[in-house]
Amino acid sequence: MEKKIGLILLAAGNSIRYEGIKLLDTIEGKQMYLHILDAVRTLSIEPKIMVTQYDEIAKKAKKDGFRVIINVHPEMGISRSIQLGLKEALMLEPSLDAVMFSVCDQPHIKTQTMEAVIEAWKTEEKSIVCVTDGNQLGNPCVFAKKYFEKLNELVGDIGGKSIVKKNMEDVFLLQVYNPEELIDIDTRKNNKNIFYT
Repeated sequence: MEKKIGLILLAAGNSIRYEGIKLLDTIEGKQMYLHILDAVRTLSIEPKIMVTQYDEIAKKAKKDGFRVIINVHPEMGISRSIQLGLKEALMLEPSLDAVMFSVCDQPHIKTQTMEAVIEAWKTEEKSIVCVTDGNQLGNPCVFAKKYFEKLNELVGDIGGKSIVKKNMEDVFLLQVYNPEELIDIDTRKNNKNIFYT
């Protein structure tokens, strides 16, 4: 039986270190969040969920076929976005075997890398798949349903990497060919160029 994997994109951060709304800023000719939407467009996984606080991102994601969740309390940290997305994914598809999370401030991630993450989760005997450049962990990450409860226990600005690090024996690390794929834009130095709940 084919394993069911959903996708949750996280785009609700306040961009405090960036000093502006980084996801709407332009990098390499288009707004930052559009890069990840392009990268996931052809992925054959469902449901696809976008968690954001920004109306512009919500409208575009909805046009692209995403179920959109508006996080009205982004100050509660990334854990809230993770949990809102997971709740919606399970409501839409209660029999999900896993969920892939990715962020929208990582504009160089490639479709091929995301496809490789999905394939690794389906074929490797591990419950978590996470990308790495050999030095650091990055996004996307896939978590099997055995970790859904742990994801729901996260608090504040603590994300899924905390679960990855505590369960490395159950993690398959997928090496990316180009470390640039894992760069997330947190400050302007890095950037050289609907459901309310």
